[in-house]
Amino acid sequence: MHCYRLCFTAPIHIDSRGDAFHERSENFIHSDTLSAALLSAWALLEPENIEQRAKEPPFTISSAFPFYEDRYFLPRALTAQAVKLPVTRLKEAKVFKKVQWLETDLWQRSFHSDWTKNIDIKQGCLAFAQPAPKIKKLWAEEERPRLAIDRITGSSIDGQLFHLSRIWFAKEGGLYFLAKFNDDTDRLGFEAALSLLGDSGIGSDRSNGNGFFNWQKGELPSLSLAGPNDTAVALSLVSPAQDDCGQNWLKDSAYKLVSRGGWIGQSGIRKLRLRMFAEGSVFNQPLHGRVVDITPEQNSPNPVYRDGRGFFVKAG
Repeated sequence: MHCYRLCFTAPIHIDSRGDAFHERSENFIHSDTLSAALLSAWALLEPENIEQRAKEPPFTISSAFPFYEDRYFLPRALTAQAVKLPVTRLKEAKVFKKVQWLETDLWQRSFHSDWTKNIDIKQGCLAFAQPAPKIKKLWAEEERPRLAIDRITGSSIDGQLFHLSRIWFAKEGGLYFLAKFNDDTDRLGFEAALSLLGDSGIGSDRSNGNGFFNWQKGELPSLSLAGPNDTAVALSLVSPAQDDCGQNWLKDSAYKLVSRGGWIGQSGIRKLRLRMFAEGSVFNQPLHGRVVDITPEQNSPNPVYRDGRGFFVKAG
């Protein structure tokens, strides 16, 4: 398992649902978005076997989550959503309900004990273990006016303005993701594609200078990949494969579904939508997941795939 840190040199806009609601941007990058961006960059470096690489990527990655200095955050597990508080602390319930990200130690604690003690909450959604760093915000959000562009002709549409939300990360922080590879040759090709992606940008509005980053190898958080008999937590989006759906496969699980859509690049054609298990979903064993063909039935310029393979770590 490898850890990659993305240190952004420009703001970023991530449309997680593909519904063109520009006034909102995610503060992290889903695994399917990151996988597609890396495969596109890889295709520019090695154009041979593009479709085969898209069908069977030689890597498996998590989504990209926040980090600050040497502190890593993970999405709050679905089993840790209900927080039991004594009567004397009930006023804190609304505060804890909004917490989206737990520092790694708190995340591990959340599976077997109370993670709400001795913490510091930043930005309403980041839970640091004490002593917490002296930082007010890990990221800041701004809105910039934009003129709408016709997806077919590439020309501006007179009188149609919208506002685009952008996320700026603190220079000591950014996003990180975890990856595993089939072999070391695949890792070298992957890292070359990651370098190209950093120079070309990720997310929306790259032609206006958004989404650029430098990357560096990071220290691995204290996590273990989930084995076949482990309670497993998804750190990626997951579309279950047929072999995953055996008898009682959802027994004792806690999961959330998200809808994924978007546009085929420079075509004005929508991809087929797909519902997937969200990060933080918990299952009684890891799911393999699958790469899904989401090519529209008509007028698609090329086949389109969504990476729904699971990246699971052991709970606690």
